[in-house]
Amino acid sequence: MVTHWKHLTFEQRVEIAHGLAQNEPLKSIAERISMDPTSVSKEIRRNRSQETDGAGECRRLSRFPYVCDGCPRKYGKSKCGCAKFRYVAKAAQAKADGRLVQSRIGLDCDEGEFGIVDAALTEGLAQGKSVYEISRSPEVAPIASQQTIYRWVSLGLTSAKRIDLPMAARYKKRKAKAYEYGGSSKGKDGRNFVDYLAYRRANPGEFGCQMDFLGSIASDRKAILTVAIPELHFPYIRLLPKSDPEAVRELWDWIDRKLGREAFSRVFSFILTDNDPCFSDYASIEADSRGEIRTRLFYADPYVSVQKGSVENMNGQLRLHFPKGKSVDGLTDGRVREANVAMIERPLKSLGGLSPRDAFEAVYGKGLIELLLDYVETPK
Repeated sequence: MVTHWKHLTFEQRVEIAHGLAQNEPLKSIAERISMDPTSVSKEIRRNRSQETDGAGECRRLSRFPYVCDGCPRKYGKSKCGCAKFRYVAKAAQAKADGRLVQSRIGLDCDEGEFGIVDAALTEGLAQGKSVYEISRSPEVAPIASQQTIYRWVSLGLTSAKRIDLPMAARYKKRKAKAYEYGGSSKGKDGRNFVDYLAYRRANPGEFGCQMDFLGSIASDRKAILTVAIPELHFPYIRLLPKSDPEAVRELWDWIDRKLGREAFSRVFSFILTDNDPCFSDYASIEADSRGEIRTRLFYADPYVSVQKGSVENMNGQLRLHFPKGKSVDGLTDGRVREANVAMIERPLKSLGGLSPRDAFEAVYGKGLIELLLDYVETPK
């Protein structure tokens, strides 16, 4: 069945090129792609490509097939000296697409008609009229519809701008609310990001870690704390009560007791974190209950998460185990430990094919990882 009023597809143009190369009759090509022979003929003439210039005129170029495809004299000693034309599907498609674009460029009116619409729009808006009402006026209706006027305004072509349109902008001044983020590192002298950089410069042999919470849904009562050692790509995750600074302090006290002070200070010599309120009590994290310093705590600048990019990246990887939008309240310590083990035992290209466990044990020795992961809840 012949298709009418349809643009040719790339697949149909491929079929035309194939038929021309095989010297098929025009009618045969047209039937195979369900198009009228006249349409196929016009397509070849309109979108053929000239490859070379030449003297004289070849009959193949003035009538079907209009190209040199399939011509026995195209190659060899007997080749003719006429101009060479070919029909290439990809080039024909590009020509057709370009012609469609060009046909839609510009405004569908002359300069005088556009001036009439522009003046009517400016005057009508000043009188409080809607764009629809303006488009229905006798002088504008024959030139542009409501949608056309909106498009011209959006493109910035008219004297009236988008903000001049009714309901385009709604003014509602909001009451300013004084708010101080409770977790801000403001006032924590010696612990901002620049201080962190100075500390790293003065202590080049220390690795330290970055700390953050994996985002959870608002209704959750629990949250996953992520601690990452950037150089080793080593994650350590724990399930804690949500919004509980005391739980964070107790975790670091537990790690301190579990590893022993000497090992704790080697592994966690410093911590870089954000301004979460749970981390604001730096003294309880830096020192134990007797006031003895065990680590140094530094804060990244607010809204600059790239400063602690390693733990942010680690949180993204953890989404494979804890999908975003899913509650963590139903998780157990055992499930979190399983995810932690899976993360530290996978080989990484960035570690030369070794796993984070291998890298950790090479730097800090064996046995410490088992102590860190010895936290599974006691079955009831």
